[in-house]
Amino acid sequence: MKSFALLICNLMICCTIWGQTLGDEKQVRSVIQKMEDAWNAHDYSFEGKYDILDPNAVLINPVGMHWKNKTEIVKAMQAFGNTMFKYESAKYNKVDVHFLAPAVALVTIQITGMVDQDYNLPDGSKGRSKGEPGEDLTGLTLVKKNNDWKITSLQVTRIDAKAAPFNPIK
Repeated sequence: MKSFALLICNLMICCTIWGQTLGDEKQVRSVIQKMEDAWNAHDYSFEGKYDILDPNAVLINPVGMHWKNKTEIVKAMQAFGNTMFKYESAKYNKVDVHFLAPAVALVTIQITGMVDQDYNLPDGSKGRSKGEPGEDLTGLTLVKKNNDWKITSLQVTRIDAKAAPFNPIK
């Protein structure tokens, strides 16, 4: 009798976790798709159809600069967007989603970036050249609040040393 009860309990737990994960994984992947779409549309406001950031989100870029809330992130993304990001497009090649808890997801994305036209960096030095690829690995944490998934942390790591970004910290 104990083994039957244990089996039923195990099945209930597995079904509950699986049902939650499948629907939530689809929602998390939808947030990631919106992030890719926003990047390629050069829309760094993260409002309206690209509303993907938690108000308390944190972003760390490849050179260690960081921003500690949605307002700061949007301001930085718009500033860099006007000087460098608008010349790049991105393709999210591999997206891995892992749930750490029912309302917490860890996502890693392998991103291939492509420079669409030559540009100079904010300090006037030569940026990247048209056709130059770049590879990033981005780690994100998403949280679910009020049945809505939002990005609460992002860390971008450049994995293609040849395409190192502008570093204002010298």
